[in-house]
Amino acid sequence: MKLRQITPEFVDEIPRELDRDKLYVCIRFCAVTHLCACGCNIEINTPLHPTGWTILYNGDSVSLFPSVGNWSENCQSHYWITNNKIHWAAKWSRRKIEQTRIARDRELGLYFGTDTDHRSARSVLKYLPMFKLMRSWLARFINWVLRR
Repeated sequence: MKLRQITPEFVDEIPRELDRDKLYVCIRFCAVTHLCACGCNIEINTPLHPTGWTILYNGDSVSLFPSVGNWSENCQSHYWITNNKIHWAAKWSRRKIEQTRIARDRELGLYFGTDTDHRSARSVLKYLPMFKLMRSWLARFINWVLRR
């Protein structure tokens, strides 16, 4: 696929309608959102926290780490955003995707104190704004619910 440029836009809130060529960075909610690079128009949310994504901004361009892998979507896109450019990466096998998900879910469970079966943790945590969970009352409540 062709190398494409994406422009960062720092916002207070993520807009309802997203522009295809923009990477919306919301420091207030520790989130980065954009439309999938393949053009399928799926909204991609990458939460910023120690076990999620990291954004680097040099005053001119942004880079997002690690890569973006849309394994739950039909397009199965996999790419890096580096210096405002989208660099396509190799597709992953089902086995590699599942192994990565299990490792990520364990890391999330350890970080947020929800040391449970990875499938249960994934189903709950994917709907929560993870950047606000750190040792808060909500994290303790979710931990209590998951252990019941």
